[in-house]
Amino acid sequence: MGVFLRWGILGILGVAALLYAYNASKRMAEARQGKPAASASTLAETEDPEAIPEPEPEPVQAVSPHCEVELLVARRAMDLRRQAAPLDRVLRMQEIAWQEPLTRRERLEKVATRWYEFEEPISPEALGAAVVSDCEQSAAEQPDPEP
Repeated sequence: MGVFLRWGILGILGVAALLYAYNASKRMAEARQGKPAASASTLAETEDPEAIPEPEPEPVQAVSPHCEVELLVARRAMDLRRQAAPLDRVLRMQEIAWQEPLTRRERLEKVATRWYEFEEPISPEALGAAVVSDCEQSAAEQPDPEP
């Protein structure tokens, strides 16, 4: 009988440890993303889903795919700087590291470095306008690669 009691207690402690580790990792992931943990009191306060204002959609601009990637890289570089991530982590992003032409990869590294080192606060609209205009200027300066 003593063996079964020991294994029962060991099993209960094992399950408790797994639950603790799961909850701790969930809290760490929420803290890293900057999201507040959802609690019963916050869920009770938002009973009416229509009371929550929806964000206004951003105005749609005709932007080339190259400029969209540069804008994404700039936004992620600024976000990673706010999270105190090192610059080499920014430069290892999928959008930069997997670019095939070397000139394109170097251009994206330059954009990421510029916006990672940008210290002044900037609105998303101003960031988008600055990145797109810089992208269009660099595209005008570089000749199109011949097929």
